[in-house]
Amino acid sequence: MNSGTIRRLILTLATGYLTVFGVRQIPYEFTNEWLVLVPALILVYALTVWIEGKVFKDEPAETRISVPAKKKKAEPSTKGFKSQS
Repeated sequence: MNSGTIRRLILTLATGYLTVFGVRQIPYEFTNEWLVLVPALILVYALTVWIEGKVFKDEPAETRISVPAKKKKAEPSTKGFKSQS
């Protein structure tokens, strides 16, 4: 597990806990609390991943590898003797 995965896991657990705590603090008796918690947790997860991506700007490992630039072919020099063939 790399640091980005661990960071995302910790942020998701923290925001998920706060979401559950916040839903249970609502002064309304839900007949089925899961019908409120599941969409709230999905929304909070999506927002957490989006904000985490904006703040830390993680790039996939494949895009971090720089490809060496192609070398241009050396053009024949105009200096010196020219062959007359």
